[in-house]
Amino acid sequence: MGIYRLGDIIRMTRKSLSITQEQLCDGICSVETLSRVENGRQIPGKDVYELLMERLGRSRERAYSMLSISDYCIFEKMKLFSDYIERYDYFRAEKVLNLLKRSLGDSIMDKQFLMRGENIINYRLNRISAEEFLQGLEKSILLTIPQYGKISLSDWPLNYQETVLLLNISSALAQNNRYDKAIAILEEVSNFMRQSYVDEEQKIILQAKILSNLSKWYGLIKKHDKAIEIAMEGINFCKKYNLGNVLPNLLYSIVWNKEQLIRMGKLPLENKTECFKYLRQAYYIAGVMQQKLIQQFLLDHINKYYGSCKLLD
Repeated sequence: MGIYRLGDIIRMTRKSLSITQEQLCDGICSVETLSRVENGRQIPGKDVYELLMERLGRSRERAYSMLSISDYCIFEKMKLFSDYIERYDYFRAEKVLNLLKRSLGDSIMDKQFLMRGENIINYRLNRISAEEFLQGLEKSILLTIPQYGKISLSDWPLNYQETVLLLNISSALAQNNRYDKAIAILEEVSNFMRQSYVDEEQKIILQAKILSNLSKWYGLIKKHDKAIEIAMEGINFCKKYNLGNVLPNLLYSIVWNKEQLIRMGKLPLENKTECFKYLRQAYYIAGVMQQKLIQQFLLDHINKYYGSCKLLD
């Protein structure tokens, strides 16, 4: 995600800021030249490109994705860091991040990656509050999207790192009980990713995570039917693309929301049988995916609400 022609970046940024071609190119180049650049028929000169990006309030460096990193070892460390975060192994993730601090440069993208990593680790290890976590992540996204909070993210040419960071920000907002804002960010990012130029493999993985979180946040604002609908969409999505990592969370979301509807008297008690089937599936899928913490969480839920050792029945 985030591999664009320079003209794509200029056009998409201009439109997201509601700036006309005439306003953008005034004193820099002709409208005809800008039009050719945006349509991919002409490559802008270095000076023209930097002046256009400056007027748009963007750094020239922002145009280049982290996937351009030439050092394969650094790229592997970054991937390993992300893998440890996914497994909730924050101590190992911190060790890898410390190695990356000595390896990465001082580019904006490098700084953003390190800021995001430090904030995640410090929050998960209880070194900072939920509010400090959110503030740190928002400070990080402002490095590459100075207009964050003022523009629609649906139209902004996000790269992979920014997209992941926005998912983190959504989670941090939810941690601060700002569910409506958390949902709004996810829906804007999801709208952006439906566009055809997004890398397909990365889009699939991120879209599954977005659906999982959307289901969770809608449930927490008591829109249980909506939460179940989104979770079912996520499950079908995971089945279509053979994804397993997010399935336990999606299955649990259906269970939790159905349980709330049962307690409210909006679903008959018989639905608990279906809930238990979903929990069993989630438990065994988490085992296959080596998600030990999620598996233990599911087991605790089963033992508390459905009876001890039910999985062995």
